[in-house]
Order: sequence, then structure tokens, then C-alpha cells
Amino acid sequence: MPKILCRLSLLLVFVLGEAQEVELPSDFRQHTLTQFNANLLNPTYAQNWNNPNSLAVWSRWQWQTLDGDPTTIFANYTHQISESSTGGLGFLQHNTGVFLDIGGHLNYVYKFSLGDGIALLAGVNLFASQRTLADDFFISDAEVDLTQLEAAEGFMVQFSPGIRLQANQFGVGLAFENAIGLGASDNDILETTNFKTITGSLNYDVPISLFSGWGSSFLRPMVYVKSIPNGDTQVGINGLLSTPKVWLQGGYNSFYGVSAGLGVTLGEAFSVGGLMEFGTDTSLSGEDPTLELLVAYRFAKRDTQEEKIEEEKPEDTSVSETEEELRQDQEALEEQQRLEQEQRDRELEQERLLKEKEQQRKDSIQEAQALALQRQLEQQRQDSLARLQKEKVAVQPNERYEEVAQVDGLTPGFYLIANVFGTKKYFENFMETLQQKGLEPKSFYRSANKYNYVYLERYNTMEEARKARDSKFSGEYPDKTWIFRVKAD
Repeated sequence: MPKILCRLSLLLVFVLGEAQEVELPSDFRQHTLTQFNANLLNPTYAQNWNNPNSLAVWSRWQWQTLDGDPTTIFANYTHQISESSTGGLGFLQHNTGVFLDIGGHLNYVYKFSLGDGIALLAGVNLFASQRTLADDFFISDAEVDLTQLEAAEGFMVQFSPGIRLQANQFGVGLAFENAIGLGASDNDILETTNFKTITGSLNYDVPISLFSGWGSSFLRPMVYVKSIPNGDTQVGINGLLSTPKVWLQGGYNSFYGVSAGLGVTLGEAFSVGGLMEFGTDTSLSGEDPTLELLVAYRFAKRDTQEEKIEEEKPEDTSVSETEEELRQDQEALEEQQRLEQEQRDRELEQERLLKEKEQQRKDSIQEAQALALQRQLEQQRQDSLARLQKEKVAVQPNERYEEVAQVDGLTPGFYLIANVFGTKKYFENFMETLQQKGLEPKSFYRSANKYNYVYLERYNTMEEARKARDSKFSGEYPDKTWIFRVKAD
């Protein structure tokens, strides 16, 4: 899904002779996922590699650059529906350095048992995301048409199936990262590249018992081959040593280089880990290492079984008179205690009812006071609106002023306008700029002219609005402002 436009933009920069960075493949860069969230590599891995039921968040900072480094964030919850099926729900943010894709993710896997430890797993990942131009301010070449790149923004859906044949500890898998993709934008220029990013993998789980008292552990070597459109085929190997308390992993990818990572599990539920990847290719010699972080929580299913122990005593038919008297005394004592407890319960219930009535009385008083205050405030508001309606404004020379009848549900008054925008993107950037300066800007949208108005404050009188304008908003906003009046009906 997030591929053809990324390559298009990178190719455009290269043709113009301004590219300074290594061309980054457009895949999700998920080749190191082996302990949690592995369904991003192959959807069938959710069945057992994700350790269901678990919630895991994985983030990858590619080459750790400060200026808009490509990042991937994947938060995913995996739930075992039954012994044969597993589902997942997640969030994905993928930054290629030029385009940013943000959306949701659904996963489903079904296991077909074939007997003798052999099973066929079929699964699918479904992604729905919104693409925007991520780091356009880092493209320094003035000849690059950012308007054309912005036209590539839009909503996309990607269908990514995968299968895996599992024979005891041995597994072979095949996954299509972009089997079917659909995209749409205002200019209808979004494209998709179907059945091009394909990953094949082989793995073998070796049970080990080196850690006494740590429970089941295993060593999982894996090799994989990944084809990417308009890019070199990636070949890699991963190794995972997993125990209930700690895991170690290492690997090599023909494009990204060597990697090493470790993680720990606390309390049999909370896991945290990290990984570093170092480029070994000459084209990556100038790049910093890549960093990955993983945090997960496993909602383990615990089978609780209550053990009942019944002690059988031989029946003694020869009960002495003393024992019978003791039994009767015990029963009388228990009966007295029962009656005393019932009396205490009645007293507590009466006390509770009294407190409840008292609380209801207090609540009623507070409710009446709140209603009276609300009516008073409403009357004050009505009086203020009436005064606004009567005020006549004499426009001063060279004074920018606009007056309209009440529209779009706006509160009548005098608005100190800082700027007006017809483009949503520039409007949002301006709002963010004011907030970074410590201001608290507000806005409204006029359907009559389809503009967003950014204002600093609303005032009840023209005198107050002029005072704020002439004082540069008490010195907090040095740029020009003007007054926009909304009259009451």
C-alpha cells in the first residue's frame, strides 16, 4: 500500500540531482520481529509467535536521524479466540521520510490441523490508513513540485494474506505484504503495487532445557527472502533464544545489516526489550545505527482449580452424656450469637437509611441552589446580549471592521481576528504556531464564504476590542489584527 508514491517521490528527487540520503525500501522494515507483533511479518505468526493474549507496542527509528527520520510504530492486541483461531486489532504509523501513513489494522488466523503434528495456518492482515506528506520541509530543492506530492495524499486500504505449513517444530511460510491495495485521492493519482512485496521464510524451533526452573525455553533459527518492487531482494537470517524470563536475538539483513537485541519479562506478564541494527553495506556507512523498542503485556490465561479435601471420621455411636451437654451448650451459644448479629444488622440498616435521607435532603438543597445560579447566569447573558444589540459602532479612519448578523451559532460579540484561511493545512499550521508562542487561539468557520477565522479573544464591547487591538493584545501578539462583529438577532 504505502509504496508507489514513496518510490515516485524518491525517484523525482534523484533525477533532479538533490538526493543526499540512501534510497529507503518502502516495506514496513519488520524483519526483526520475532518475539511479539510478528504478524506484521507474516499474519499467521499471530497464532503463536505473538504470545496471545498480549498487547505489544513496537517502534523502529531508522538510522536515528533528527531531521524527520523514517519511523514505524505498531501497537497490536492479539487474542486467542479458540484453539484453532486467533484475532488481532492494532494501530500502525509508517513514515518513509516523505510520506506518513496512519491507520488501523485487523488480523485473523485459522489453523487447519492435518494430524501427526502437521497443521496449515492461513491468515490475513487488513490495513486502512490515511497518507499525508510527512517531511516536505526537509526537501530543500525549490524545483520539487510539493503541490504534486500533496495531491498524492489520500485514504488507502491494503489486504495482506499469508500462509504457513507447520510440521512439528519445522515451519515454512509465505506472505504478501501488499496483495491487494486500493487508494483514492482528490486528483485520482494514487496507485497500488499488488503482489510485489513477498516474503518467504523457514524456521525450526529447538526445545532446550538449559535454564532449570525457568519453564519451557526454545531456540528458533529462521532464514527469509523478501522481494521488494524496484529494489534489491533482501536475504536475511534471525536467531531467537526465548525463555519465560528473558530473550536474546540476533540477525542479518542483506540491506539493513546486522542486529542484536534483548528483552526481559517481569512477573510473567510485562515484557520490555530493545534492539540495535548496524548497516554493513558501503552505501550505509554514513548512517547511524537503527533503534527498536518493544513493550508488551501478556494477559495470561490461568486455570484455577479448587481442591476439596474431605476428612472422613469413623462414626462413634457411643456419645457420652457430657459430650451431648457440650453440644447443646454450643448450639445455644451459636443461636445467641445469631440473634445478636441480627440485631446489629437491623441497627446498621436503620442508621444507613437515616444517612441516606439526610444525603437526599442535602442533594435537594444543592440542586435548588445550582438551578438558581444557572438562572441568574442566563439572565446576565441575556442582559449582555441586549446591550450588545443596542451598541452603535462608529468606524474610525483606516480602521478594518466587519459586521454581520448572527450566523453559524456564533456568540454575539466583537472578535479580535488574527488571520483568515481558506486552506485547512495552512490554518492548522497557523494555529499550531500561535500555541507554540504561548497563546490560546480560537477559531470559527463561516459557511457563507467557507473560511476559517482565527481570533485571539471575544469581547462584549467595541471599546474592549479596540483596546486589545491597539495594545497588540497586551503585547503578546505584535502582528496586525482587526475586529469582526457578530450582532445578536
